[in-house]
Amino acid sequence: MSTISTTRVAEGTMVMAESVDAVDMAAVIRDVTAEEVAFYEENGWVKLDRLVTPEYARELRRVGEAHEDGIHPPGSWNSLATDPGVEPFRALMFSERMGRNAERLINRRRLTDVQVPLRYRADHFVRRPPGGIHGTPYHQDSVEHGSDRAGELQFWLALDEVTPEMGAMRFLSGVHRAGPLGAVLRDERDLLEQYPKLLDLYQLSPPFHYQPGDATVHHGYMVHGAPPNTSDRARWSYIFSYTPADTRWPHGVTKNWGSEKVPLDGARNPIVYP
Repeated sequence: MSTISTTRVAEGTMVMAESVDAVDMAAVIRDVTAEEVAFYEENGWVKLDRLVTPEYARELRRVGEAHEDGIHPPGSWNSLATDPGVEPFRALMFSERMGRNAERLINRRRLTDVQVPLRYRADHFVRRPPGGIHGTPYHQDSVEHGSDRAGELQFWLALDEVTPEMGAMRFLSGVHRAGPLGAVLRDERDLLEQYPKLLDLYQLSPPFHYQPGDATVHHGYMVHGAPPNTSDRARWSYIFSYTPADTRWPHGVTKNWGSEKVPLDGARNPIVYP
């Protein structure tokens, strides 16, 4: 596989470099189908079987595992595509084919007939340990991250087999059309607890079984969460995210968890009714 590089331009914008070998990446990444795009638009999530080849997924795991102890504590959230910039993560994240897949799913062109460029948002190599300790509260990514408009999406790529008991994500199909439902503050109930009728209104996706290279992708307003990994094996995944280039962020910075959200001050913004 050829060496991949990226180019930094003004104000820290990351763009795909001319040296990305489209032939190489076309051999390991497939195009999303029209049926998958339509399912995503209707449901706010879609499962993409064999989005990348199993061999490529396993290589991502091998390289990520080798870098884990030297860069970040095991199991932590971290970026390998840009910090420090490790192959084959960078090649995947900045490939033309994956960018085109994301652009088709976001489909901002339908609102203006003008193509809106995509921006890299974040990427994370994740090892979820076994033992049933950590689950993921149900939340919406865009609300937590602080973006000012719809469009952000997240890919969750399995780097090894992931069975239902390993705690893969589940989604509330169609809830993305309800818009932002609020951030889940520290020690606060998750969105399923805050909105007890959600499960009456929206169907929970089935437990997923992934093979290496399978992925799900979900909308920034998709309510999603995950049960703990109750198996005896670690769960390996690569999470990567794109956003329309015109999206604005608090202080011009995108983070996996945004700035703290707090209610308005009662003296300056009093309640007027009831």
